[in-house]
Amino acid sequence: MDVTACEQWTALASRVARGGVAALTELFANEPSRTQTMSIELNVNGESILIDASKQNVDKEVFCELAGLAARTAVADARDALLSGAIVNTSEVQPALHTALRAPRGSRVEVNGVNVVDEVWSVRDRLTAFAHNVREGRMRGATGAQITDVVNIGIGGSDLGPALVYSALSTIHDPSVRVSFVSNIDPTNVTRVLADLDAASTLIVVCSKSFSTAETLANARIAQRWLADSIGGDAVAHHTIAVTVDAAKVAASGIPASTVLPMWSWVGGRYSVASAVNVCNAIAFGADVIDRFLGGMRAMDEHFATAPFERNAPMVLGLLGVWNRSFLGRGSHAVIPYADALALFPAYLQQLEMESNGKSVTSDGASLTFDTAPVIWGGVGTNAQHAFMQLLHQGTSVVPVTFVGVARSSTTRHAEHASLVSNMIAQSAALAFGQPHEDPARAMPGNRPSTTILLSSLTPATLGALIALFEHVVFVQGAVWGINSFDQWGVELGKKMAHDVAAELATGVPGASRDASSVHLQKWYLRHTSRA
Repeated sequence: MDVTACEQWTALASRVARGGVAALTELFANEPSRTQTMSIELNVNGESILIDASKQNVDKEVFCELAGLAARTAVADARDALLSGAIVNTSEVQPALHTALRAPRGSRVEVNGVNVVDEVWSVRDRLTAFAHNVREGRMRGATGAQITDVVNIGIGGSDLGPALVYSALSTIHDPSVRVSFVSNIDPTNVTRVLADLDAASTLIVVCSKSFSTAETLANARIAQRWLADSIGGDAVAHHTIAVTVDAAKVAASGIPASTVLPMWSWVGGRYSVASAVNVCNAIAFGADVIDRFLGGMRAMDEHFATAPFERNAPMVLGLLGVWNRSFLGRGSHAVIPYADALALFPAYLQQLEMESNGKSVTSDGASLTFDTAPVIWGGVGTNAQHAFMQLLHQGTSVVPVTFVGVARSSTTRHAEHASLVSNMIAQSAALAFGQPHEDPARAMPGNRPSTTILLSSLTPATLGALIALFEHVVFVQGAVWGINSFDQWGVELGKKMAHDVAAELATGVPGASRDASSVHLQKWYLRHTSRA
């Protein structure tokens, strides 16, 4: 369907043409219960998450029209199709069942007549046993040394998800092993990581859904050569495991089939943190901690599936995102966690949203006439206040912000933590309400939108729920826009072209059919590398 032709879209567009909505100062003055109405509190396995969207540029009329837009575009039906295992990735003709990765044992989600939940739990049981054996010293290196370090080699979702989880959980749990992450194909990345490790006590985890990702395989080869040079070629297989869909390709690399943890084609890489891709964290923190993490994700899945629209956090945040991007034309979205533990969260959301919804055509191939995914960026507060917050307060572009904070910290420095949270609350208020001044250079215009998410404490469960929340927010937006949030053909084109250019550089002969700029760059590169 052409979403722009429906009456709700027309009404929202007309509202913008008439001047949008009243300023936030006026909205708060006229709506005494605004904060309660536009806040949602969730219970996540005994902890709480508060989502306060009251500082968004939305009044009751706009919210009502957004709810109508969700109904008109059948978002609830799309959600039910997603959760049931229906084909929602239409270009690749398969479901997108990341939610099945955290479904309770004994539940049922069928794909082609097979209950995939049984398969998921079979892999989880294997992962649990493997992680336990490494943690307890029963699985040792080829020389008998206990494993003290794990190197996770992946890129995209095979790196960003596990790295975020490790960074966050390390602040509340002591890891039993140290985990390092290698993603960039720049060889200085993997070389620098390996230089600090002892091969005899290091396990290499190679995460690649297709087991053909160029960056991951290149880094894996370097790591395997390092193992062979350090402890002998026969030890390489003993120190390497893989997570992939294609076990046959793994066998060709010398990794034993017994150390391959499967994943499935119906899990996109950026949605794979609930899969065996997270094995490094099961080793570092224990499978019971990862179970709690998955339990938090499951709690958010259940909330998304059952909560009424106006209290359904992914629905509300997803539609506010549509309003900001497609109607108000706000081209970027800043994510600012006021917690060092969540420093990698903006980067994680960059891939999740921009790779999912950075599309300009519908699922049916029709060109879109409106803007979709914004540019996601951000940084940690209070560092952000001394870097880019100036633009958010007084710049010419209005940038919606998502603040994320933690009420109860694991630190004993309570006064300093209270100062951190105070800064977050103050920034959201300053953005919303501004401050007049007779000197224009000092005047703060206000009316800059933000949403604040507060976790009662950072736990494996609240971390899992936070990640799952945004998985579903992205899906809601894609459903409204009518796009497929589960393919990424733009990424695939770049991979193919890189392969062709690499072959040309290897021969020293730039492609004759390539554009003039690319040929010029190749020749310059070849000329300067020949001097080394």
